[in-house]
Amino acid sequence: MVPVSYPDALRLLLATVSPVGIENVTIRKALNRITAAPVMAPQALPNSRRSAVDGYALGDLNRHRWHLVGSRAAGELATEALAGDEALAVMTGGGVPENATAVVRVEGSHQQGTLLEVVGTVPPGENINEPASELAAGEPLLGTGYRVDAVRHSALCYAGVTCIEIYRPLRVGVMLSGPELLPPGSTPRPGASYECHRALLQPVLEQLGCQCTFIGPVADQPQIIRDSVEHLAVDHDLIVTSGGVSMGKYDFVRPLLHQQEFDTVLDRTRIKPGSPLLAAKRGEQLFVAMPGYPAAFLVNLLVYLIPVVKRMSGWKEAGPLWQETVVSAPLRGRAGRSDMVRVKLREGRAEPLGDQLTSHYAGFLQADGLAWLDETRTEVAVGESVAVCWFNAFLNEGGA
Repeated sequence: MVPVSYPDALRLLLATVSPVGIENVTIRKALNRITAAPVMAPQALPNSRRSAVDGYALGDLNRHRWHLVGSRAAGELATEALAGDEALAVMTGGGVPENATAVVRVEGSHQQGTLLEVVGTVPPGENINEPASELAAGEPLLGTGYRVDAVRHSALCYAGVTCIEIYRPLRVGVMLSGPELLPPGSTPRPGASYECHRALLQPVLEQLGCQCTFIGPVADQPQIIRDSVEHLAVDHDLIVTSGGVSMGKYDFVRPLLHQQEFDTVLDRTRIKPGSPLLAAKRGEQLFVAMPGYPAAFLVNLLVYLIPVVKRMSGWKEAGPLWQETVVSAPLRGRAGRSDMVRVKLREGRAEPLGDQLTSHYAGFLQADGLAWLDETRTEVAVGESVAVCWFNAFLNEGGA
């Protein structure tokens, strides 16, 4: 297959997958899940006439004095009508009688025993929250494809939602390969590298709500790789591997996929770093083989894999949110490919890191995002703008 441009590859991948199954859960279990159907208000808010302040509900406003006849705390209903010369002390959220004409704030009134005087005038309807003034029963609260984050979760609880339809968690199986990889914290060995893909991938997938299984690092042997892939294929929607997809002697993934009846969707993209990306499908199961170099792995995770995970998880917007940002130093690319340039944010501008080598990864400690030079752009001069996606935006809502 011919290598595909970045935009075409992303469109192809997103068109290949669809959200997984739907389940109905209680609102307590919906936190950080993705809505699979619109959420409607189960009741009117407020569901009774309530005071918006600490004050006094008044009968007839065309008076100067009123007799206090009781009080209502928050949540207590006021079922008895007021006479024209009567007032009822009400706390914020307390019930207001149906015939009360307004509520005056405590600080706008003066009480002497059981008599109440008002300072100035009170407009009709002042400080009364009428039933359904905030929400009507059946009104849409949240659409399909949104993450129920902490704020939305609390708002749905406040509205009285008890159950919600959500997409079930995406099941992701990950196989890490490479005998040269050392676990973090082990003794250094000449020629070996520390394995960092799990440290990157696991928190990202879990933040996106996935259920993850990791295998490896496994040896670069065809039978081991085949067995590992088939093991993960048993109960995972998405299988991800690192390494073994370039053109080297130990790149076994590509021929093994053909043997295991996967249909190739994508084989290499015109992107740097990270061209050796392979995607294949068998039934509803997607296989994504990522390059082994950490910088290439990270770039593919951000611009391809996270959007795929979002689409399979049911997000309304899956693609990265690219924002035009002015650069403070020149950026250079090469015609015919998309260059993903590591940048840091400095005084509101994108500044490229000095080290952009695919084989180098430590520089990402200073990076805040990626700048995208498309295939037609070879240079961005100081003061010009370029599309940038900041790292914290990849995991949040937004569209390409």
